[in-house]
Amino acid sequence: MKRNRILVALAILTCACSAPRQAAETAPVINEIAIVAPYSRVDVLGKDGYFHYSDSLSAVSELLIGTTIETAGLPFNKVITVVGRSNQEVLDRDYESLATIDSRKLESTRLPSALHAFLSTYSSRYALLTYSEGFVWEKLPVFVDEEMKRYDSRIYLLVADTRTGRIVYFKRSCPEEADPVSSRFVPRRVKSLLEDLNVAR
Repeated sequence: MKRNRILVALAILTCACSAPRQAAETAPVINEIAIVAPYSRVDVLGKDGYFHYSDSLSAVSELLIGTTIETAGLPFNKVITVVGRSNQEVLDRDYESLATIDSRKLESTRLPSALHAFLSTYSSRYALLTYSEGFVWEKLPVFVDEEMKRYDSRIYLLVADTRTGRIVYFKRSCPEEADPVSSRFVPRRVKSLLEDLNVAR
């Protein structure tokens, strides 16, 4: 799959966000939580200057994120996976919209409708969701501009109330020039996003 993002745009990408932060000041103490299987979109920047979705790299990213969360000592009671291609395609669009959440308006922000409907069928009151996006080069050109990114990685993590659709916790990483499938970088970043989550230990 190609995206209409061209190589020139890479040279002007800058990091405009601050360090990861918790936006929900009144997040409840969570005694039990369901973990929704992570969703990642990792593209490969081809020699043609276009981005192409990579199933294999996206799967590696999802595995790294999922393993880190499941071993983080959270009081989770189940792992929720999406079954069925049609369901996945609908939820994929909702997952990608998580990247547009404005943490300053979290109190009035709700889960996208398809995600909320999907999660409301489960008994768990709270659910943890993660969405990751990034890219790697197929092959670096011989001459690389100093301002041109070699990698890009962004991770979004949130906890939602499955009954109301309200987002009670949200943190995102700043866009980083880091390999989105690095077994060193990804777990470290995910752990930092979980640091302020108010859960019963």
